[in-house]
Amino acid sequence: MEDRIVRLDRIYILAGFAWLIFGMMFGIYLGITDQLQFANSHAHANLLGFVVSVLFGLLLRNWPPLLNSRLAMPQFVIYQFGVVILVAGKFDIDSGGRGILAPPGAMIVVLGTFIMFWMFASAEYGPNVTAPGLSR
Repeated sequence: MEDRIVRLDRIYILAGFAWLIFGMMFGIYLGITDQLQFANSHAHANLLGFVVSVLFGLLLRNWPPLLNSRLAMPQFVIYQFGVVILVAGKFDIDSGGRGILAPPGAMIVVLGTFIMFWMFASAEYGPNVTAPGLSR
């Protein structure tokens, strides 16, 4: 079980890079086609997809107790699902649609973020728990 959980930090960072590649390709397309009305969608994909995913991956990597949480994998799935739904909703809004996916997507992203907050706030730290490369 620990091997599966230990890899979650890497999975999170890889997901972040997948979002970055998507965001860069989307941004290049927007620039070439002069469809700047999608800048909001582009920003949400890069900030929530890339930046926050990599940040969460680095948190998991550098705070070992977070990896022991039973919430670690569900948090990842909930957060990533929320970002996909939110970005799709933002794209719809930027296209002139009603954006019915944006509100539930936003709430799912907030839920995923709250779960990470809860994991971090409730993680046990003691004299034998240190981050890799640190000593007390």
